[in-house]
Amino acid sequence: MDSEMLTSSEVEEQIPSDAVVEEGQEDDEVQSSGGEQTDGTTAHVSEQPAIPLRDIGNQATWKLSTWKPGFGVHALLSESTDLYWQSDAPQPHHIDIHFAKRVEIAKIMMYLDYRRDESYTPSKIAVYAGSGYHDLHEVLSLGLEEPVGWIDISLAHAGKDGFLKAFLVRLSVLQNHQTGKDTHIRGIKILSPDRQANDIDDDGLPFNSVAFLAHSTIR
Repeated sequence: MDSEMLTSSEVEEQIPSDAVVEEGQEDDEVQSSGGEQTDGTTAHVSEQPAIPLRDIGNQATWKLSTWKPGFGVHALLSESTDLYWQSDAPQPHHIDIHFAKRVEIAKIMMYLDYRRDESYTPSKIAVYAGSGYHDLHEVLSLGLEEPVGWIDISLAHAGKDGFLKAFLVRLSVLQNHQTGKDTHIRGIKILSPDRQANDIDDDGLPFNSVAFLAHSTIR
């Protein structure tokens, strides 16, 4: 299908109002660079600091390698897991998530349902990251065994402080169950540390003791 850009005013009501989505064919192919292979539904044991997380997907531009009419970005980002993205070409299938500034990413969550989708369900995926298409590198690859529900893909290993820092993230479906060609993904969340929720001052130190609060106002 021809490349299509949808601005925030054209997005359906269930999508965050400030999201930008783009559906089109991405010509660049990224070769595997030897990321770590993990079996199961959790890519890595999380080692991030205990900081609340928030979904920052509405800050990104979303681009699909291909999609069938009615099964594009709107369905992928919908709150309903009854809707799904369906690809429409040979593998690998790509979801590109591009941010205007470098962001910290703690984990990616992806909703899959083997019971409903069977051969459309990914069995092997890879995550790439970089500042743009020119320097994408593999962060991890992950094997999935008949997954059902939200899959937690931790990126704790990708940075010194337990977070992946990137402008662009690419999620690639490399293989499906039962050698299926096209893919169904029913939801994706990009989770970033919500540092403001910690009520921490500019120096990174919480001042909330009784003694401090007693002198926190001027009389």
